[in-house]
Amino acid sequence: MLAALAAVAASGIHDRLSYGGLIARDAESNRAAVAVRERIGRGGADVIAIYRSPHHTVEEPVFRQAVEHSLASAPKGTVVSTMTYWSRDLPPLVSKDHHATAVTIMLAGADDTSRVASYHRLRPALRAEGFDIEYAGPVAVVDGVAERALADVRRAELVAFPLVLALLLLVFRSLVAALLPVVIGGLSIGITLGILVLLSGTVEISFITVSLVTSLGLALGVDAALFVVGRFREELTHRGSVPDAVAATCATAGRTVFLSGTTMSGIALGLLLFPIGVLRAFGVGAAVVIALSAVLSVTALPAALALLGPRVNAGRIRRPRRKDTAPAEGPWARLARAVMARPGHYVIGVLLALLAMTAPFAHITLGFPDQRTLPADAPARLASDALGRDFALGGLDAVQVVVTVPQNLETHGGQQTLTAWVGELVRLPGTGAALIAATSEHSAVVYLTHNSSAEDPATRTLVRRIRALSPPDGGQALVGGLSAMAEDSLQLLAQRLPWVLLAIAVFTYALLLTALRSVVLPAKALVVNALSLGASFGALVWMFQDGHLTWLVSGERIGYVDVAQPVIMLILLIGLSMDYEFFLLSRIREQYDATGDNTVAVAVGLQRSAPVITAAAAVVLVVSAVFATSSVNMVKELCVGMFIAIALDATLVRALLVPATMRLLGRANWWLPGAEQRHRPCSGGDLA
Repeated sequence: MLAALAAVAASGIHDRLSYGGLIARDAESNRAAVAVRERIGRGGADVIAIYRSPHHTVEEPVFRQAVEHSLASAPKGTVVSTMTYWSRDLPPLVSKDHHATAVTIMLAGADDTSRVASYHRLRPALRAEGFDIEYAGPVAVVDGVAERALADVRRAELVAFPLVLALLLLVFRSLVAALLPVVIGGLSIGITLGILVLLSGTVEISFITVSLVTSLGLALGVDAALFVVGRFREELTHRGSVPDAVAATCATAGRTVFLSGTTMSGIALGLLLFPIGVLRAFGVGAAVVIALSAVLSVTALPAALALLGPRVNAGRIRRPRRKDTAPAEGPWARLARAVMARPGHYVIGVLLALLAMTAPFAHITLGFPDQRTLPADAPARLASDALGRDFALGGLDAVQVVVTVPQNLETHGGQQTLTAWVGELVRLPGTGAALIAATSEHSAVVYLTHNSSAEDPATRTLVRRIRALSPPDGGQALVGGLSAMAEDSLQLLAQRLPWVLLAIAVFTYALLLTALRSVVLPAKALVVNALSLGASFGALVWMFQDGHLTWLVSGERIGYVDVAQPVIMLILLIGLSMDYEFFLLSRIREQYDATGDNTVAVAVGLQRSAPVITAAAAVVLVVSAVFATSSVNMVKELCVGMFIAIALDATLVRALLVPATMRLLGRANWWLPGAEQRHRPCSGGDLA
């Protein structure tokens, strides 16, 4: 019933999506954009329409007539103001070959979402016979990204679900057992989207959230259920009684899934500490879908297993019979023993490999997403590139400055003050030309060109220099544009991120301490996860910023990493890494309680847990690979980063680094002050 209600609610999510939330509302760059709209009323550029004619130049009357007639056909209530070459004799709005002109349009609407709605009404209405019209500008780019992202989600779902089912068939060799995790994953996604619709009045649900929640829900929903189904089949074989098998499964794998889900949900909620709509929406969506996956896996799934009983193995796929081996003699146990025979060598080797992969992160360049988020053939990308290539003012990289002076700008004194201050702007190092786009009684909006790209550190340095420049006496200056947005976001992250990481570390440590009954293991887990995260970040920089091997994911060199990407990846991958660490260490803890032998516990624990952890990691890799085919670069970056991190986590970290470090630490692994070490069989608290 709940799933049905959620499905009905989720069907209307596209009508509730936000197209904004990319920048904090109190950031100076956002206040500059608001000031243009509220103080001046023109001179902004929500959309830039490029009119192009192969036969006429802008100096010909027919060109002007066609453009003005086209603008006059705009539907009522869609446009606040327009600015053309002819309205104020602005040469920068004319292309270098004089066969095109750019028209800046401020759209009606109180926020980004309503302005996108105005754009949807405006675009089909603008027509000019014999002219090509292209649309650039922030609203056109955001709309293009949203359209692509939502289409990619629908396509990825059609591919990912069958692939995950096929993978689970290989793991379980049973159609029924393979279907159960897929159903749990689908339910988690559907119910989460329905809840997000209900929360849309209080939480700004970005269109990007749908992509991330869908991929995350499928990966983690399937993973959680996979652990439970795997453990139930194991317990059913050993116990024979269905009620006993369900009880044992809930006490072991169910408990671990629930604690792991609690940990990951708490980590995801750390994004709420950032006052950026996109991050908060993703934090809420991720926390809900993870929590739902865990809850369904310990409630609905055990109920289904109790009803199915031995029929969970129905639809078996035959495979050659293999000789059963004792857990201490399996391939994973042999690998663990080989690693523990020379632990120092493996620790040094893995650390060197991870640090080498981390190295590119040292020269990371963070930028605010622009038209390069879209694929090269997207209309808004083509128009934005043409704007930067064909017009003297450049593209969307210009720095925006909104200056307010005490004098009336219609007076000679006011004009002198403005001109003198703009003269100081253009004398700053790195500044090109300046264009006073529009003025009101006391305010003006100025656009500055520069010699570098928007994401270049030199441009952010220019932003800081402008902000350090004293405004006219009694006046105010606000700096906006893409570079200023990136600078504001970086400053915010620098202020908030250390506290968020500290809170996550304390929260995670406390839960692992409670579950593992060890002071050392939670600390080791945090350090090991930091190493794998650094390696995945470095690989991401090496690929998307530096341009290596991007063809593997049908990508391109972007030249920067989205400024919000490290934060989202950090929160997400800490949760995923801790998830697998939790499952592995829980099983090792069980063996140590049973034997009191650290070496045996590591070998047997790895043998018992590695197959199901590998299967779970394979699910995440498949889902990440499918969603990495997205044509939207910010989604592609996140999924590639997740793929790399999980691949490292499931191989170098879990199979080599963890056994080696636990062998070196020995009995210190299990140190808990004031607690008597009791080596007895554990009644619960491990994984499948």
